[in-house]
Amino acid sequence: MNQKEIDEILNHISQKFNDDLPGIVKMLVRKKIGKFQSFQAESLPDSLRTCSVEELINIVQEALESGKLKL
Repeated sequence: MNQKEIDEILNHISQKFNDDLPGIVKMLVRKKIGKFQSFQAESLPDSLRTCSVEELINIVQEALESGKLKL
């Protein structure tokens, strides 16, 4: 992946984070970001490594709606 693509992804995430979240939520997310920073990609199961971003988003959305995933 080239730097332009990486920058595009990061800009999209930053924009969504800034546009769609109330200030209190942003504060809570910033406190939890340390877990993401220490996350080891090598620990991912194969099923997660091979799914697409769209599949992952759908899986998480459905799990949240059904109560299978609680964040």
